[in-house]
Amino acid sequence: MADVKLPERASVLIIGDFNVGKSTLIKYQRTKKFDDTVIPTMEIEPSIISVLVNGKKLNITVKDSPGMKKDSTKFGRLVFPEFQKCAVIFFVYDKTHRRSFDLIKDLKQNVDDLINRRMECFLVGNKCDKKSKEVVTLKDGQDRCSELKMDLFIEISAKEGTNVEELFHKAALRIKDMEFQFGSTKELPRNENTPKSCRC
Repeated sequence: MADVKLPERASVLIIGDFNVGKSTLIKYQRTKKFDDTVIPTMEIEPSIISVLVNGKKLNITVKDSPGMKKDSTKFGRLVFPEFQKCAVIFFVYDKTHRRSFDLIKDLKQNVDDLINRRMECFLVGNKCDKKSKEVVTLKDGQDRCSELKMDLFIEISAKEGTNVEELFHKAALRIKDMEFQFGSTKELPRNENTPKSCRC
């Protein structure tokens, strides 16, 4: 079975608050095992993920990002340049942590303000295995997905593997079907936290 390497500009970017399980999600997809020793992500970390689509193994680039806060300087310094290189964004929140869910609105607004092209935006609620600690319901997620006009909503467990394979399969399908027509990205306003050489 031949592997198909998709263009880097057809990659997946994962963003969200601290400790929502972004790195764990990637590791589960790669190893099919839960790893609770994941250390916090400090820089953009790319991984190659293989996904079986219509009998072919598609290798897609998945990029992990540091935890974000509202108006985070890391968003501009690290994450912003990656918008030019991705086709799909996973907005990940923790179902047991309301603040991580509320942050999604700010992150999506940042994306909408900075991108002048069509992207696929997936809303991903992680830790659906922790039913007793849930503070963000399934309906909350569905409503937020509709409110923000995102393309897909799914709940997963990066610990038990619930819907993880399905999530990446859907991303690979969307990437494969896209025409890879990339438009422009607005220039990030320069300030003391933005490298002067960054012109996106």
